[in-house]
Amino acid sequence: MFVALSIMLTVGFLVPLGVSVKSQAKLRGVATAQSDARGVATAVAAVAGATGEAPDISEVEFILNTYGTDKLVVVLPDGTEVGEIPYELTSLPISDAGSIVVDVDGGAVALVPVAFADYEKPYVVASFVSNKDLQGGVTTSWLILLALGLIVVFGSVPLADRFAASLVKPMKNLSDAAHRWASGDLEARVSPSGPAEIAESGRAFNLLAERLTGLLSAERERVADLSHRLRTPLAALRLQVESVDNESQKSALISDIANLEGEVTALIEDVRRSDEKQPSISDLATVITQRMGFWQVVAAAQNRELTIECPQGQEILVGSSDAEVLTVLDNLIQNVLTHTPTGIGFHVTVKNEPPSLTVTDEGEGLSSPDVFDRGSSTGESSGLGLDIVRRIAESSGGDVRIGEGSGANIIVKFGQAN
Repeated sequence: MFVALSIMLTVGFLVPLGVSVKSQAKLRGVATAQSDARGVATAVAAVAGATGEAPDISEVEFILNTYGTDKLVVVLPDGTEVGEIPYELTSLPISDAGSIVVDVDGGAVALVPVAFADYEKPYVVASFVSNKDLQGGVTTSWLILLALGLIVVFGSVPLADRFAASLVKPMKNLSDAAHRWASGDLEARVSPSGPAEIAESGRAFNLLAERLTGLLSAERERVADLSHRLRTPLAALRLQVESVDNESQKSALISDIANLEGEVTALIEDVRRSDEKQPSISDLATVITQRMGFWQVVAAAQNRELTIECPQGQEILVGSSDAEVLTVLDNLIQNVLTHTPTGIGFHVTVKNEPPSLTVTDEGEGLSSPDVFDRGSSTGESSGLGLDIVRRIAESSGGDVRIGEGSGANIIVKFGQAN
């Protein structure tokens, strides 16, 4: 009976953990396909913005060749397919509005439409991801889980009579930790205890959990790093667009850049949200000071006076990561550059008690106290950037408020690091 109980508990945590591993692998594969499709869709929209006309077949082929993948197709409004994927697209709802992912035989297809006023139907970018990619690494993880289960079951058999009482509690803890891990608590661990075999199972579970958590964290860090790196060339591109003489082309290019900046901002927010359970700490003064070198160059290129006031020689530890602090600073300054004319100066202030970051500009100020709510922006932007600022501040134990002054005066208070 004890052996049966051990098997029951082992299966109880192996099955949900195995399902979780498979689900995570599929989510990564689908996210990759969506990212590829959005990348091509952005390029198609950019060509239209630059030329004033929807791209033709040769331009679409050039975009696909530049992107360098054989799993992408662009369906033109007349039904012409440019590119090749191992699936027939005629049965898919390629004319429906909005981005969707459709499960098909052999994998999944991500569809992203690009609408143009001159056409009744949109251009549709299709990105195919195979079942092999959707299940990458799943078999290996399952084998590890199976090995872990065998260790638990066969390791408990010789000690069943002598250590029955001491086996039940460690196994229950291991099962609980596995269920917590499968439900999304990536910090779930066990304290190895009991007989050697069960203690080894706990250590094996911890090693497996650490390995899987490390892989997920590494992926998030790479995505976050890439997203932050994209801000620099986007800012440089925006400066170059300002010199375009043709106002219609200039407006279209600025709109396309703003859309791309929105995608980058959303990507950073997704990464931050997926990692928000991880403990975070950073030195506010150091992070802000190091970043200001970049924004000084951008401000000078737009004839803006940028000043900074920051305590020297002291740490200001806050309950947010370096990436989150950078996201707050970049979004606040980007908001100034987007919503004030060229030549308008701004000031950045860092304080210690309480830890806070203030960005003040010399523009006309904010028209609504609800600017930190997503979708509340009255301009062309979605308000997503300031909504992210609010979320980061609140997640650290702080808040955001609008200060007094003739121009915009946004004060972000961070929670102190534990």
